[in-house]
Amino acid sequence: MFSKFRQDVKILLHGNNMTYSQISEKTGIAESTIKCFMCGASDSRRIAECISDVLGCELIYSNGIYMIKDKKDDV
Repeated sequence: MFSKFRQDVKILLHGNNMTYSQISEKTGIAESTIKCFMCGASDSRRIAECISDVLGCELIYSNGIYMIKDKKDDV
């Protein structure tokens, strides 16, 4: 359900030179919780929404898949 989202997040993190630790600091969610989500041990929409907010993206659900939509695409 979140596999596409996770792939997109990893690409965005790499492109922005960000780490899970930085996501954790900005969201207030424990780094271990972020890592569990990103490795697939957890499927929390709340965590996905927090990560999306930090990355400045929108969480989209379509055809059973969560993915990221860059808010810049709306302009």
